[in-house]
Amino acid sequence: MKRNVVVHAAFIALLLLLPLPALGDITPPSPSSPVAKPKPDEDNAVKKEFRVWCEEENRTISMDEREFILYTVAAEMPVSYGEEALKAQAIASYTYYCYQREQEKLSPSADLHGADFADAPSDFPENYNEKAWRERWGENFDKHFKTLNTAVDAVFGTTMCYDGALIMAAYHAISCGQTESAENVWDTALPYLQSVPSTGDALAEDFTSVCTFTTAELAAALANTPHVQLSGDAAGWLGEIERTQAGTVKRLTIGQVDFTGRELRKLLGLRSASFDVAYKDGVFTFTVQGFGHGVGMSQYGAGYLARQGMRYDEILRYYYTGVTLRND
Repeated sequence: MKRNVVVHAAFIALLLLLPLPALGDITPPSPSSPVAKPKPDEDNAVKKEFRVWCEEENRTISMDEREFILYTVAAEMPVSYGEEALKAQAIASYTYYCYQREQEKLSPSADLHGADFADAPSDFPENYNEKAWRERWGENFDKHFKTLNTAVDAVFGTTMCYDGALIMAAYHAISCGQTESAENVWDTALPYLQSVPSTGDALAEDFTSVCTFTTAELAAALANTPHVQLSGDAAGWLGEIERTQAGTVKRLTIGQVDFTGRELRKLLGLRSASFDVAYKDGVFTFTVQGFGHGVGMSQYGAGYLARQGMRYDEILRYYYTGVTLRND
C-alpha cells in the first residue's frame, strides 16, 4: 500500500528508540485487576529477575531486573530528555513490568510457558547489552551511559500504586495535546489513567504526520472489513468524525461502516488515533497528531515537564491520577 508520510528527521531517530508498549496497543487489564493483591513472589524477590517469553526464539530469557530496566529505559526514551524524565520512565517501566508479572501469576497463560510476560520492547534481547549501545551512541556513549545509570540507580525498585496495588503504568511517545482516558481506548475505566492536558507535546518536531491514500489504496486497506461499501463518488465515502474530549477519533463512518480511531490507526498504519481527514482530487489525506495510544504518561511530555523544572515524582503524579510511589 502506497503511503506518503511527512515527518521530520527527528522522528526516524525517535522511532528506533521506542518500544511496543509506547507505540502499539497493549492488553488492558480486567476491571478487577487494579485491586488484585497476590502473595509476595518469594522466588523473584531473591532472584530479582524478569522472565521474558521470546516467540521468535521459542524460549524464555531471564534477565536481572535492574539490567532489564536500564536497557528498557534506553530503548524507551532519548537520554536528551533529562534525568528527571528518565527517572520517571524508569519507574513507569518497572511498574509496568512488575504489574505484568503480577497479573501473570494471578492468571497464568499457557502461551507464556512460565515466563512473566512477552511484551518487551522491540529492542529485546538483541540490544540489551552495553556493546549494542556503544555502537548506537558512538562517541557519546560514556556521557549517555553515565546519565542513564545515574537516573536508573536513583529510583530503581520504586513502583507506582493505586489503593495499595500496582498500576498498569501505560505510556506513549507523544500525545495529541491531551492524554486519553483508558476507557476511551480499551473500554476499561481505570481511576489512575485519566485524561490530562499535555500541551508541551505540540512542540515536538514530529508532532504532526501526514498519510495519503488514493481511492484504490484506501479501498484495498479496508477490503477485508465486512459490509464496507466504497462505490460511487469517493467524496461521499466518509462521514463526520466523532471525537472524545481529548481529541481521539471515537467514531468515523467509512463506506457505511463505523470504525473507531484505534481500528483505523491499525488498518491504515497511522501514528495515532487522533487525526483529521480530507478528500481532494482522488486522494484522502490523513493529518495525524501525536504518536502512540495516548494513555498514561506522554514520554515527550515528561521531557517537556522536566525542562520546566518538575521532579520525576511530580511528573508521575501528573500523568497517573492519584497514585502513590512505593519502594519495597
